[in-house]
Amino acid sequence: MDDFSKFFDDEFNVIDWLNQAFRLQKESNQNIDNYTGILITKLQMYIQEMNNTIEETSQQAVQQFPRVLREIDVLRHEATLLQEQMRTVRGDIQKVNQDTADGMRNLIQLDSVKNRIQSATKALQEADNWVTLSAQIEDTFESKDFTQIATKLIAMQQSLKILTDVPDYADRVNQLENLKNGLEAMMSPTVIAAFNTQDVDMARSFAQVYQSIDRADQLEDLYVTSVKSRLDTRIRELFHNATSEHQTIFVTIYDYLSNLWQDEIRWCTKVFNHPARVTLSIVLNGLRIFHGKYKTQFHNELQRQQISAKKRLEILLACKQVSFEMKKIFLVSLV
Repeated sequence: MDDFSKFFDDEFNVIDWLNQAFRLQKESNQNIDNYTGILITKLQMYIQEMNNTIEETSQQAVQQFPRVLREIDVLRHEATLLQEQMRTVRGDIQKVNQDTADGMRNLIQLDSVKNRIQSATKALQEADNWVTLSAQIEDTFESKDFTQIATKLIAMQQSLKILTDVPDYADRVNQLENLKNGLEAMMSPTVIAAFNTQDVDMARSFAQVYQSIDRADQLEDLYVTSVKSRLDTRIRELFHNATSEHQTIFVTIYDYLSNLWQDEIRWCTKVFNHPARVTLSIVLNGLRIFHGKYKTQFHNELQRQQISAKKRLEILLACKQVSFEMKKIFLVSLV
């Protein structure tokens, strides 16, 4: 058996190896003593060969030690240099970070200063603009050019937003409000005339002026007020022409108010920002006028006629039923 490679196996077992060797001897019918002697001789030769190999390898390793040590020393030196370079780079990075942070702080400070300068410049410009506009506004009012007056008031309003910290800010606010009131008073007759004639285009132009000076709500209130006298006149006519039956009076007035709602919501939608609110205010005014007149008429009727308590209750219940039905109709219209 010349296969000595088994000795290199991690799981080498000498008994298994011997059994295998003598199994081969038995199969070859060789003399066991001769076979054993030959096998021992081969093992001794293999051992000698291994010893020679080990000795040769050892000598080579010993010869290589100086070179390995030199290479290790070189590596150690290079590692030291690399470490020093890393320290230098780390220091450079820290310096860059510090310089960057300082630079950013400087930029922030410069930007803050720039913004302050711009704010101061703008405030000075607006202050000068306010003085100029204040000097011009009286002449503009004399022109009675509503649009031009509103334009200057808007410019004054913009200036005032910048001048919140000036000592006389409150006085300037009052001055601007008085000027707006003056423009409203100047426009009111013309505006009411446009409302009375239901001139949509003219009313829209006035609405734009009022909105530009933050008085859109006042214009809506003005319209509600202008309609009130028309309501009073019409409800008085309906009372005069209606029969003496209370239910009929209620039905007549509620029909009128229902139609009024439809007409007004269409018109107000073309002019105002809050058409439903305006229309509702008009209808509520109509109800107040109606209830005031009806209360007076009902009281006078009680004074003139001897109406029993039962009859009074029947009248009131009938009117309540009519009012309830009309309420449902109005609710449908509001949706």
